Amino acid sequence: MGYSALVERTIKLSPKRTYSILVDDFGGIGKLLPEDVESVSMRGSGIGGVRVVRLKGTSSDLEERLEAAFDGRLMSYSLIKNDVLPLTAYHAVVELADAPGGGTTIRWCSNWIAKGAPEAEVKPMLEGLYNKIIDVIAKQS
Repeated sequence: MGYSALVERTIKLSPKRTYSILVDDFGGIGKLLPEDVESVSMRGSGIGGVRVVRLKGTSSDLEERLEAAFDGRLMSYSLIKNDVLPLTAYHAVVELADAPGGGTTIRWCSNWIAKGAPEAEVKPMLEGLYNKIIDVIAKQS
């Protein structure tokens, strides 16, 4: 089975640094999306840790749980509370690989069920989000 949304990109940043931004600072999503995120708090840390995210212009929080983190190369997370986004049963996997010639190939993919909007609208919304996050990560040092 393929993924419902998929972005694959190569950036110059190392896999180790990319992993640190995404996983070691799982609660740092507000730093990556400051124009979209009003606040973030964490319950717990590491695998099983939950980031509670309030998006700007909303009155409800999203909760995302870090489900897996492996070998500095993979993370997965699930949306466990959502009254904001037009989807349900969301689960994402982010894979990091050494890119030929240096840097990192990021493969960010997810499965979900559209709810309240057609799949044809949800997919580009999520792929746009993944690209936006990757753009910010690519500018890090």
